[in-house]
Amino acid sequence: MDAVEDQRDVVLHNLVKHAGPARARLRLSLPDAARLVHVEPELIAGIEKGGDCMAPLIVLTQFALFLGLNELGLPRPQPAGME
Repeated sequence: MDAVEDQRDVVLHNLVKHAGPARARLRLSLPDAARLVHVEPELIAGIEKGGDCMAPLIVLTQFALFLGLNELGLPRPQPAGME
């Protein structure tokens, strides 16, 4: 169980840094992103502000993937030739 909590903390830490910019790149408002991911807007706002979020790992991972981030909440590398 500790490994899951550790992974959740890593994903949450990365989402605090990268979720807001990723959502902005997609040009999604907070309510629209929440509606599309099927979560409350307060959850996304809490993640982006770095607040204490109690969402399970699966929700955080799905949110990261929705934003185009990887499973750890980090930006994906640019394809070759796109740098």
